[in-house]
Amino acid sequence: MSDLLVDIQALNISFGGKQVLKNFDFSIAKGEIVSVVGESGSGKSISALMSMGLLAPSAEVVNKQALLFGQELESYTNKQWCQLRGKRIAMIFQDPMTALHPSMRVGKQLEEVLVQHTSLSLKERKKLILSALTEVELPSPETSQFKYPHELSGGQRQRVVIAMAMLLEPELIIADEPTTALDKEVEATVLSLLEKLVRTKGCALWFISHDLEVVSDFSDKVQVLYMGETVESGSAKQVFKNPQHPYTKGLLACRPPKQGRPYPLPVLSDFMERSGPPKQQELEAPSGALNVLSIKGFNLGYKIKKGLKTTMDWVIKDLELKLLKGETLGLIGPSGSGKSSIGRAIVGLNEYSCSSFDYEGHPLKIQFIFQDPFSALNGSHSIGRILGAVLKRHQGELSTVERQNRAGELLEEVGLAAEDLVKKPASFSGGQRQRIGIARALAANPTVLICDESVSALDVSVQAQVLNLLNGIKKNRDLSMIFISHDPDVIRYMCDRVMTLTSKR
Repeated sequence: MSDLLVDIQALNISFGGKQVLKNFDFSIAKGEIVSVVGESGSGKSISALMSMGLLAPSAEVVNKQALLFGQELESYTNKQWCQLRGKRIAMIFQDPMTALHPSMRVGKQLEEVLVQHTSLSLKERKKLILSALTEVELPSPETSQFKYPHELSGGQRQRVVIAMAMLLEPELIIADEPTTALDKEVEATVLSLLEKLVRTKGCALWFISHDLEVVSDFSDKVQVLYMGETVESGSAKQVFKNPQHPYTKGLLACRPPKQGRPYPLPVLSDFMERSGPPKQQELEAPSGALNVLSIKGFNLGYKIKKGLKTTMDWVIKDLELKLLKGETLGLIGPSGSGKSSIGRAIVGLNEYSCSSFDYEGHPLKIQFIFQDPFSALNGSHSIGRILGAVLKRHQGELSTVERQNRAGELLEEVGLAAEDLVKKPASFSGGQRQRIGIARALAANPTVLICDESVSALDVSVQAQVLNLLNGIKKNRDLSMIFISHDPDVIRYMCDRVMTLTSKR
């Protein structure tokens, strides 16, 4: 019997006549790690969804062969899929909020997997759940297992999803961008755990990512997808050290460098059009020392009820923060360290206390750019209406026509077209929606921008575009920024000064 768990040959998938995957070949054997790399829309997740039996019924599928555990995928019944998922094959999704039930405690959600697929006793289930949450380094797993998903940070939620997938040590794990929301230390831990499971238990890992650097160290093989086609494949070492295709070279070059702060960063089109990297200059810290924002004695925590007793779970205690004019201040730290909570508190989205808060401008001149632009934008409104509402509030003297013209100018400032005003958020890619989020913040004519993980979920090539955009806007508008991220390379590149936070929980 073949060791191949998945064996796909000449797979073509279309939706409504639009082909998203072309002549895709893929195989993965026991004890192997194979990574599929590409930007959003490259088709890298489609075949994985098919292999989980999760492909939409509207998909048009043509292939020479598509085997899972030696059986044709099309022949699996719904009952067989229910028996397979979680036990023999598991998937780790990128967005943990959509993978977790919002009204169930996380420990209970892990227990459901064990109830469905095992005959373990309640005591054995509880022990295994605690062990799984400890293994992925979820802070205080004894108490965290009783929390709801919204009570955990994004990185902590992702750890719960990974623990759920690894719970029964399945034969095949499909990981779709599983570490995007994690800080680098936890990312390394999770990748090490996944690799250990493969090497010691003999299962296989099908890893999907947009970042070649992430997959290079632990993958056996890599396939690079561009617009639905495989443009490069081979051993991870070969592809990473000696890329042949311009697209692969572009994916590697778009990451912020380990040294220096060259502006602008190369983008994918520089390589695809063979024009080469752009002429660059070094980003420099501001020479002045004028404070724009100064906070002292900053405290932030959450009330926790235990029976009749209420205690405070402190996230931040006695923090001092200052932001200079024209400066980009970086906030970095592990999940749960409070970096996003600080940003939200400054714009009034979190309750906090402090001994002093000095900011001479209007509070609305501090604007916040969210990590997930899709949930931050009203999906039922056009972009023109979204931007127009902000302009009406902040520049009420403008007429309807003037607001429309100004909204168009804002879109053009962030690299979109004025014609896009009539469209709704769903019509745009993730990177384009982030640009719209930036345009909405700029509509208030801010003096301070707070960017909360604003590029963490973006492809490396789109990330480079948005980082270039933010640096350009900062320079042209003489802005100050607080830049929140879990990525040390991005923080080092973007920021003039950095504050490192530690988790107190």
